Amino acid sequence: MKIISGKTIFASLVFLLIISFVVNNFLNKDDFIKDKGKYERSSKKQDKIFGVEIRQQNKKGDKFLIIADTLEEIESQEKKVILENSLTTIDQQGVLTEIFAGNAIITNEYNDFIFSNKVKIIKKTRKFTLTTQTLTGTFKKGNYHTHDDVDIVSGNTVIEGKGLLIKKNGEYIKIKGKAKLRMFLLQNAY
Repeated sequence: MKIISGKTIFASLVFLLIISFVVNNFLNKDDFIKDKGKYERSSKKQDKIFGVEIRQQNKKGDKFLIIADTLEEIESQEKKVILENSLTTIDQQGVLTEIFAGNAIITNEYNDFIFSNKVKIIKKTRKFTLTTQTLTGTFKKGNYHTHDDVDIVSGNTVIEGKGLLIKKNGEYIKIKGKAKLRMFLLQNAY
């Protein structure tokens, strides 16, 4: 009676595993070659980039930082960029502006935008906050508009209204529909 050692059993199992892997690979290689076009097409559709951080600076020295969950570029005349859950920080000579948006479409070489799905713009140095559902406009001219409800906090002033038109980065602000204005007086404790 011959006894088979543990080493021999282990070596036989490893050998069988390697042979089955090689045979399986060889048999499936023909199927892969037949379906090669299918795999190439599906990989080209995957144009989304996850975990995005973009830094840019324009000719005026304004710095842009865009952080987003996903980014998708669409090649067209407008060079469209679609962002999900984005935070855009703009540094204009030390004045920081933060823009939060669930969805952002940026076109025309990062000049025009459409923000949607809970938009919030904050300028801390100016104590300014704008909250709305959508916002469309252009960075270059500083013109923005929306037809949705807006909440604006500027210093000690709160404005609630429907629809908004801003020109020249806030030099002209118009609430389109009915608006409610509240001003909080500063209270000094003596």
